[in-house]
Amino acid sequence: MISQHALFRARALKAHYAIFNKKNALDADTNDTPVVRAGEISKDQATSDETPAWFEPSQPIPSENIRYPHEPISPSEKIYYEACKKYYHMTGKPLIAISSRDDIELASSRRIRLGIDEDYNTFDLEEYLNKFCQILNINRNDVDILKVQSGSVLAEIQIQTRVNLQMVYNNISKPEAEERMGKMKIFFCFFGDLAKMDQNVEFRHTYWTGALNSHRNRGSKPYYCPVGWRRYSLFMKNTGTDNGRTGRCICYHGTKFEYGLAILLSGLKPASAAEHGPGVYFSPSINYASHPRYSEIKKIPLEYQNSFSQSGKYIQFVLECRVQPSKIISIQKETLRATDVSNPNVIDPNIKDSEIEWVVSIKHDDREIVDFDDPNSAITCSGLMVRVTNNHPSLLSESQWWHTSHLCANNRCCCLNADLTDLKTQKKNGVTCSVVFD
Repeated sequence: MISQHALFRARALKAHYAIFNKKNALDADTNDTPVVRAGEISKDQATSDETPAWFEPSQPIPSENIRYPHEPISPSEKIYYEACKKYYHMTGKPLIAISSRDDIELASSRRIRLGIDEDYNTFDLEEYLNKFCQILNINRNDVDILKVQSGSVLAEIQIQTRVNLQMVYNNISKPEAEERMGKMKIFFCFFGDLAKMDQNVEFRHTYWTGALNSHRNRGSKPYYCPVGWRRYSLFMKNTGTDNGRTGRCICYHGTKFEYGLAILLSGLKPASAAEHGPGVYFSPSINYASHPRYSEIKKIPLEYQNSFSQSGKYIQFVLECRVQPSKIISIQKETLRATDVSNPNVIDPNIKDSEIEWVVSIKHDDREIVDFDDPNSAITCSGLMVRVTNNHPSLLSESQWWHTSHLCANNRCCCLNADLTDLKTQKKNGVTCSVVFD
């Protein structure tokens, strides 16, 4: 006996073939529809390409109608980007950072994160990306939008594989790119491994203020805890052996204010004026590294004073670094002409003036830049030292040696950002200065 299912299937097949045969018959009777059989196709027919009458080319969507999915930023991201925005407003320049020059790392990432000081609801991302691609000298079609966050406007984009990454790196590092991005209200631009940047965002915190009593292994050189500085701890890659810190010597490197944040992510370049040979200059004395020849003194604008301190008027940045002892290729005397023959410790009571400059070799895989979170590099940066004072720091008791050393009014040489004659007059009249921790 035939089942109900088999009977239903047989009837369906019969109906299908009836429709198929009827369609073929209609096609055969239609005069304006030629029937072409195998072996009868001419060359003209084989290569002809006709557009159906019903086809109309699609029109591009206006950029103002494009809306990308977005997500809110986390509280820690908000704090971080607000700090970047203050940097932008104070300097007029975006904070541009690059995680690494390493081609392998760049190739594995190919990502750029942009922070733009615009209202998300009225922002035209496509227009901005076209301008940004002009700065990088790449085609807009070579950039994919991965994520957009509201707050200001935070966009994450990815460069396609056909683009030369070294060219992008060179273009994004140029001073003119910094100027053009500033005019576009881009307050932050990060190129490279975004995971590293996120680790820095989450890890930023104050580790200690003032003196620190500890018995940790800090290498073969003596360590004297700085007084009068606030330390902000930086992320260092966890390798399980802590070889980014243990056994390394602590030293300091002064920097300009506007580079203070960006240099934490991009690294230190070798010294341009080589007094003792190739390498990067450091000092075991933060007092020496804070001289305006090395660490720029910045007067805090009134509108941003509360960002650093309620009563502070001047600020300085110094990098706290850790160096492999074997990479210290030379220990030399000070080069600021501050030495007093009768006093071998003019600059720092704990360190002899004859041993106050270290030259550190950074020839690691022929690279000229240091990855601060690379535990295998010669130098790792573990903290940002910040000093805020209620008057010019040249009037601090620990800075009196500045006035007998090389100290000039040329801001390209000594970044005093103050009238030198006026400072000398204040010193002569007994005007003093204090460190502020409020």
